[in-house]
Amino acid sequence: MCGGSRLFPLRCWHFAGSPEPGAADGSVRMRSSLRFLEIHSSSNPQIKEYRRLAGSRKQRRSAGKLALEGPFLIAEALAAGLRPEVLFLTRRYLEEGGKAICAAVPEPSRCCLLPPSLFARLTDTETPQEIAAIIPFQEPVLTFPLPKELSLAIILDRLQDPGNMGTIVRTAAAAGVEGLFYGPGCVDPYSPKALRSSAGALFHLPPVKAAEPLELLKQMQEQGIAVVAAQPRGGRSFWEIDYRKNIAVLIGSESRGLSQELVAAADFPVSIPQFSSLDSLNAAVAAAVIIYEALRQRTGQL
Repeated sequence: MCGGSRLFPLRCWHFAGSPEPGAADGSVRMRSSLRFLEIHSSSNPQIKEYRRLAGSRKQRRSAGKLALEGPFLIAEALAAGLRPEVLFLTRRYLEEGGKAICAAVPEPSRCCLLPPSLFARLTDTETPQEIAAIIPFQEPVLTFPLPKELSLAIILDRLQDPGNMGTIVRTAAAAGVEGLFYGPGCVDPYSPKALRSSAGALFHLPPVKAAEPLELLKQMQEQGIAVVAAQPRGGRSFWEIDYRKNIAVLIGSESRGLSQELVAAADFPVSIPQFSSLDSLNAAVAAAVIIYEALRQRTGQL
């Protein structure tokens, strides 16, 4: 034992998949060199690192790593070509369905088995899915000029809710948005809650931080990209805009909306008609309505 952990070889688990050459029964055998580190102590360095990454934006950025929880997020990361540095799971999860994910994790990734009680302390969800990972990930850096191919973008201003952040990322990726930017005051899109809400879409459309949103707007406009500001009222109806042209949509926070500086810098405001005096649409819903109107126009649908 060392630091509450010990190494042991993985048994030759079999699972459905492409047959390994020489496997008479058509099954696939996990690499015999793959070993598991069995962890029993919360003081283990890898447990501590996961918790630091999950709890601190600064730690995620300085380390260039993310803390993921759940099979879907991990599978999406693998599909995007990312390689886990450490994989945590319980023996129960391994035996009930985790064998295929373990087999897909390339060397030299470390696979660690945790008792359920320790795994419950590892994550911040009420009912953890008993698989998590540390994955190296470098957030993309904003550079100018912007890619010439950028024709549809979303810019988020002071968005505070991680659920809305993740939902917007997921919606934008599904509808073919090519660039997603977020300014100061926004929740971290790479936090555990935002990651879960994005359902892994973030690995296919990674949000880019714009430290100077006004400069981003200026660069877009100089490159022929019109910038529209989503407003509760007073703007053009969202369906009146020609989204077939190069365009970027500003979406503000749930409670404060867009900053006046960004509204003034935009080319014009756009609104979603509402039959109530209440601002009943939250940021994620407003973004989805506009994004899918853009998709409708761009695909020639009636």
